[in-house]
Amino acid sequence: MNEALALAGIAANHVNLFQAIRDSDIMGIICLVACLTLSVFSWAIILYKTNQINAASRQSDRFIDKCMSGRGSLEEAYRHTGEYPDSPLAQILREAYLEMQMENWYNDDSYSDEDRFTAARVSLERVCERTISTEIRHLESYLIFLATTSNVAPFIGLFGTVWGVLGAFQSLVTAGSAALSALAPGMATALVATIAGLVAAIPASIFYNYLTNKITILISRMDSFALELSNIMQKRLIKMPPPAAAASGRRY
Repeated sequence: MNEALALAGIAANHVNLFQAIRDSDIMGIICLVACLTLSVFSWAIILYKTNQINAASRQSDRFIDKCMSGRGSLEEAYRHTGEYPDSPLAQILREAYLEMQMENWYNDDSYSDEDRFTAARVSLERVCERTISTEIRHLESYLIFLATTSNVAPFIGLFGTVWGVLGAFQSLVTAGSAALSALAPGMATALVATIAGLVAAIPASIFYNYLTNKITILISRMDSFALELSNIMQKRLIKMPPPAAAASGRRY
């Protein structure tokens, strides 16, 4: 057993990827460059999206803590939304608050109480759904490239593998002997392409699943927050006096 481990160590120490790349033919180099390009772009997206999604989660926690530590009023929460530009929850509250203040549907004299409540519910649901959709698109941007890399890179590596094995057999037939030197270029192409495809695909697949899971958690938080915010705003609207009563109580 010790001898087997020693032989494995010797074999590992003699692996020379640069020599294998030099022995590869033009198709092997093309497959290698393609996989490395996918890998470089994938890592750039991984770093960018990890930072973006972590910032969204972190700022959302801070925004909730900030709102809970204050008086709990919508006005105060709205004033804090500008401090957390990466928080999806802050953007939902901001858009919902602006919808309630700018549309002014709850002060329309032509609306009955039931119409006011219906308009409030529909309007708030619409603006929350629109904001959530915008935030989801923002969070999921560029993730499709990771999914594409995890699916395409192994096939590029497989193509290089098949190409290299085919070249090795052709070289063997041409040489007319089983000399290892005749097999070297084709096998180098096959193995380098396989390694390059796996190096590009494995991190892309791992981080795609990791980031998708974190986005799913954020989406769940956004849905819950939007529902709770809609309920708070509708309860606030119920406590408001009807437009006619408010107008009769004005002082001129």
